[in-house]
Amino acid sequence: MWRLVIGIGVAVCAAAGMAAAEVQHFQSPSGNIRCVLVDDEAQYARCDLGVDQQTYTERPSSCDGGWGTSFGVTASGTGFVNCVTAAIGGPDQPQVLPYGTAAAVRGIVCTSEPTGVTCTNLDGGGFSVRRAEQRIF
Repeated sequence: MWRLVIGIGVAVCAAAGMAAAEVQHFQSPSGNIRCVLVDDEAQYARCDLGVDQQTYTERPSSCDGGWGTSFGVTASGTGFVNCVTAAIGGPDQPQVLPYGTAAAVRGIVCTSEPTGVTCTNLDGGGFSVRRAEQRIF
């Protein structure tokens, strides 16, 4: 009985155009960079560095959380330094994104290279992160 009710609920949601968010978790082959790509009502990418060395050394205004080792980009505009209060969730061992490959959601592409991870949107905005340097554009 419950299966039938749940099944009908899912069918109604699907018929009404309600879609579940697509979420992709991945990490660099070195394991130093962990990322998440989300395609929901808003699309975004976030990558966190597992290092204490950071290029950005001035706390963003109105940031009461951690900063300087987490970066983001939405479907439009420039990349940004995240103000975070928690690490990226997801699996303990996210999928490895091999060097020379990319992960994408509608409008955002993240590419893994030996020099780090770069995520860009269709406007050309984004960020590039690696152990030695991080930048937003």
